[in-house]
Amino acid sequence: MDYYDHIELAIRFMELNLTENIRVEDVSKNAFQSRWHFQRIFRYVTGYSVYTYLKKRRLTEAGNDLILGKEKIIDIALKYHYTTPESFLRAFRTEYGINPSEYRKTANHINFPKLEIEPLRNKVRIDGSNIKTTVITKNEFFLIGKPHRTTMQKCQNEIDIPKFWGEFMGNGFMESIPNRIDHSLMGIYSNWDYAENFDVIIGAQVNSLTKIPEGFVSHRMKPAKYMVFTVPGNTNEDILNGWKYIYGTWMPNTGYEREFSDDFDLFDDRFQSNTHPESEIYIPIQ
Repeated sequence: MDYYDHIELAIRFMELNLTENIRVEDVSKNAFQSRWHFQRIFRYVTGYSVYTYLKKRRLTEAGNDLILGKEKIIDIALKYHYTTPESFLRAFRTEYGINPSEYRKTANHINFPKLEIEPLRNKVRIDGSNIKTTVITKNEFFLIGKPHRTTMQKCQNEIDIPKFWGEFMGNGFMESIPNRIDHSLMGIYSNWDYAENFDVIIGAQVNSLTKIPEGFVSHRMKPAKYMVFTVPGNTNEDILNGWKYIYGTWMPNTGYEREFSDDFDLFDDRFQSNTHPESEIYIPIQ
């Protein structure tokens, strides 16, 4: 099975259980994928998070029930696992701009259809032709850095991470890190949960953890084999497109399996080059 097959399994599971009390965790487990990268692949391939897809499909079917059936609104809310009429009302107004009672009287209901995977196979979402790859094995290493919690929901991470980097550099936090091995900086992405929340740790590799400044944390990276992507450019868009290419195009179409370690990006002297700036993204593989 490839990653598209796993996504298709996830969609099939959700479609069969729209009226059951399933969570994103259940979807990931049913697709036989770990939570901290399956959700990213699902998002970049389909354009939706698992949570958003499930919510939109439930609201579509709830809208159909409102128009085609005679059930009470409270019963439809409970059917699609909204615990209170108020939560159903809020979700409905957010999605459609009107209340369920008003929606029941509308002439047309635009459905959010079940996603079909076959048209998405081999579709190039981000051009990665200029991204070079190599495989390396790294021994364990330690990082000291500043932590920040963010989420992929509503693409909030695409706002938070560049802002966090700006604050890190603007406040001179790199100079506060003791025992640095060199002048390179790393962004570690760790501690994912099923709501797509995760930690970003910006810092540097160190040769000793004898002193950790206030407000900083230490982080151990275990020995692992990585696929290293050398991404040209030094803008936020260049870096983001590198990640989107990896999880939206390269990984679904590769024979490599991802290993359950943290991924990270690396910024060294090359990132500041006036002629050919570039950075590296490290993805653990089996």
